[in-house]
Amino acid sequence: MSSTNARQLIKRSTAKRLKGVSFPHRSSFVYLTSQYGSRIFFDRLVEALKSTNHACGFGLAAIWDRGGVLPVDHFKIACGAPKLQSKQVNADMVVEQLLASNLIKRVDIVSIGECVALASFSDEDEQLAFLELNARLKVEAMALNAVRDWARRLGIGSWNQIRVRGEGSIPSAGPNYWDLSAPSYLHPLLGSTGVGTKPTPGSFVCDVYLGEPLTLDAAKAFIKKCRNVRGFSKVAPILQMFLAESYESDAVRAIRANGAIAATLDSLLGTDVAQALHELASVLKATAVRLGSPEKIDVLFNALGKIEGAEGTLRGCLFEYLCAQIAAEHYLKPNISINKLVRGSDGAGAEIDVFVEVGSKEIVFIECKGHLPTGQVDDAEVEKWLKKRLPVLRDFAKHENDYGKVKQTFELWTNAALSPASKAFIEEENSKTTRYTIAYREGPELLSMINDSGNKSLLKTFKQHFSNHPMAVADRQKTNHKKSDDAAQVRE
Repeated sequence: MSSTNARQLIKRSTAKRLKGVSFPHRSSFVYLTSQYGSRIFFDRLVEALKSTNHACGFGLAAIWDRGGVLPVDHFKIACGAPKLQSKQVNADMVVEQLLASNLIKRVDIVSIGECVALASFSDEDEQLAFLELNARLKVEAMALNAVRDWARRLGIGSWNQIRVRGEGSIPSAGPNYWDLSAPSYLHPLLGSTGVGTKPTPGSFVCDVYLGEPLTLDAAKAFIKKCRNVRGFSKVAPILQMFLAESYESDAVRAIRANGAIAATLDSLLGTDVAQALHELASVLKATAVRLGSPEKIDVLFNALGKIEGAEGTLRGCLFEYLCAQIAAEHYLKPNISINKLVRGSDGAGAEIDVFVEVGSKEIVFIECKGHLPTGQVDDAEVEKWLKKRLPVLRDFAKHENDYGKVKQTFELWTNAALSPASKAFIEEENSKTTRYTIAYREGPELLSMINDSGNKSLLKTFKQHFSNHPMAVADRQKTNHKKSDDAAQVRE
C-alpha cells in the first residue's frame, strides 16, 4: 500500500510508538503491546537502528558483544558516538535515549560501580557478570598499559601525555572518546594551521576488547569514530588502532579497509604475553581454588612482569588466590569461595575476597590486601573495610539461615604491614562485641602459616613474589648495613 495509507492504518491500530529513541525524518518505531520486550521486538529494533546508522544501534551492539553490561564510561567509548558534536547524537544522549526507551538500565555492580546493562539483566546475573567483567577489565587495563609502553618506546605517543581509560577523565582525541589517546609528533601525523605557523601534533588512539572474537557489528562503532575524526579540516591526522584477542574475518577487513590497524595480542605483544593474559583472565573468573598449583602464579609473574607497572597489579589481584591456597591448607580443606558477592537485608552489596566455610562450625570472611612487601596498607583502606564493608557482611551472615548460628570471623590479610593506628582500630572494634571476631594477619604470620602447612611450592611462590621482593631485600640490606655501621661506631 502507499505510505499515506500505511500511516493511516497504523494510526487507527493499537500499535504503540517507541518513546525515547528519535529516528531520522521524524519516523517512529512501532510495535504491538504483546511484542514488547520479545526477541523479535529486540531484533527488529536493532535492525531498524542499524539500517539508519543510528547511534543507539552501535550502542546496543557494543553492550551485546561485551556480555550485556558495561561501566558507563566504557560504554561512552564503545558506542561510537562523539563526546560533543553539532548535529550528532553524542554519547550522553545515546545513554539517555536507550534508558528512556527501556532498552537498557542502570545497575550498580559491587566493586565496579555504575554500569549500563541490557534491560533483561537481573539480580541473578550479577555474580557471573561481575566475574566476567572484573576479569576482562583487569586484563584490558594491563593490555592498555602494554600499548602505552609500546607507544612510548617507539616514540609514537608523547611520553608523559598518554591517557588511558580508568585514570581520571575519559581519553579523547578529536570529537571522540577512546580507550587510549596520546598526542603524536611523528611527521606524517603533524597538522598545520597555516603558512609559517607551528605544526600542531597529531594523535595516536587505541580501543581494546579482549573477549569473544570481535564481530563486524562491534567493529562498526570503532570505524564510525575513525571516519568521524577525518571529517574535520582543523583536526590533525590521527593514527587509529583496535586491539582484540581475535576477530571475525569481515571485521578485520572492514577495519583495515578504513585505514586503521587491526592488532591482536599475539601480533603486538608476543605469544607469551598473549597466553599469559588469557590465563590471567581464566584465573580471575574462578570462584573457587582451581589454580591447581601456585606455580601458575609464577608463570603469570614471569610473563606479564615485562609490562611496565604490571607487577603491582598482579600482586593486588593474585594475592586473593594465594590467600585462598593458604586458607585451604590452614583450615584443612574447607569449602572456599573467591570473589563472592553478597547483599545485606537493606540491599547494600559487598564482595568477599575469600569466603571460608569450616564444616558447619565456623565461617571466615577474609579481606585481602596485596602490596609490596615493604609497603603498608593505607589506613583509609582499613577504615573502609571496618566501617563500610564489614557491616554489610555481618548483616548478610546474620540473616542467612546456614550462617546465623555458627562462629563468624572477619579477618584482614596482607603480605605487607599495618600501621599501629590501623591495628589499634581493628582491636578496638573487636573489643566492642563477643558475637563475632575481627582480626588481622600480616606477612610474617602468613609466612608462618605456610611453613606449618609444609607446602613447599606455596612457600616458594609467597617468598618470591609476596615476601622476598628485590625491594624488600634491598631495604633489609640497608637496615643490616646501618646496624653494622652503628655497631662499628659503638666499638670505636
